[in-house]
Amino acid sequence: MRYLVLVVVLLFAGCSVKDVEIRPSNYRLEPSYPLHVKKSSDDRVLRVQRVEGDSAVMTRSILYKKGGALKPYKYGRWSELPSTRLQDIFIESIEKQKIFKATVSSRSYAMSDLILESSLENFEEVFKADKPYVHVKIRFRLITRTDAKILSSKLVDSTYVVEQKEASGVVLAFNKAVEKVVLDLIGWLNEQR
Repeated sequence: MRYLVLVVVLLFAGCSVKDVEIRPSNYRLEPSYPLHVKKSSDDRVLRVQRVEGDSAVMTRSILYKKGGALKPYKYGRWSELPSTRLQDIFIESIEKQKIFKATVSSRSYAMSDLILESSLENFEEVFKADKPYVHVKIRFRLITRTDAKILSSKLVDSTYVVEQKEASGVVLAFNKAVEKVVLDLIGWLNEQR
């Protein structure tokens, strides 16, 4: 009888064990950058368009390139599309620098004098030899709204070595690479005034 009770208890205990599934962590781009406000600002209004790119860079997956193939991290994702977050980062950083009278998003009904277009070409971790790094490459175009004339164009190519393994270390490296992109963008826009 004891053996029968033991077998029944083991059967019920075995049936109640569940596989534990690891849920992906969500990460957000949050670069920090020094604030260097110039005293005079341009009287024009700048509209920052939505960041465009191909389907490989328009995903919430944190991507890495190994052996020529792009693959997503299994347990790490962006909390929002990097293109959407980058647009918000650009608007916030330009506003903080007081380069223009105002900086608005493409979602705003406000009229603008200038348009900032951007095309995200690379946003991935790359494995080469022993040192993986993140690669952020984006092209900016400053355009007049009235006649759609391109005033200037700039390609920003930023890389940063990944020092910690796993998705959290990759996110730290992306934040550093985006900091450089923002600083280059701010410097370029200051030259256009």
